[in-house]
Amino acid sequence: MSWGTNVLVGQSGGPTAVINSSLAGVYEAAKALGAAHVYGMEYGIQGLLQGKIVDLDDRLDDKMEIELLKRTPSSYLGSCRFKLPNPATDERPFVQLFELFAKYCIGAVFYIGGNDSMDTIAKLSAYGAAKGSEIRFIGVPKTIDNDLMYTDH
Repeated sequence: MSWGTNVLVGQSGGPTAVINSSLAGVYEAAKALGAAHVYGMEYGIQGLLQGKIVDLDDRLDDKMEIELLKRTPSSYLGSCRFKLPNPATDERPFVQLFELFAKYCIGAVFYIGGNDSMDTIAKLSAYGAAKGSEIRFIGVPKTIDNDLMYTDH
């Protein structure tokens, strides 16, 4: 698999000891698979709705920066506890987000977090599928509460 387009990654929920390691893993994998740019959501989906997006290529431009990120406490990009509404009830945030995805030529969105974060990525994926979007939406599970409902194994 290859990503010739750009990738977007965000963090949300409580910052765990591994949330930045997950971010480093997403960044390294995206670059290895050919992502032109890897962007970060500052303060999760809530920050993205406010236009807070950063080019991680400018911040993680060498191997040492990535290694330091893996050991950095808290949430490198900042976090939020914001739940997207049901798009059948309020489509506005989805329209705004998909406009941002188009503006930045996003081909894949990764969202690192717990159950509410997985709900967010599931809503984005379902909305995108309903609109015929080819963007891939990937949830990266992490939990401070050890309460993830389902995993793939």
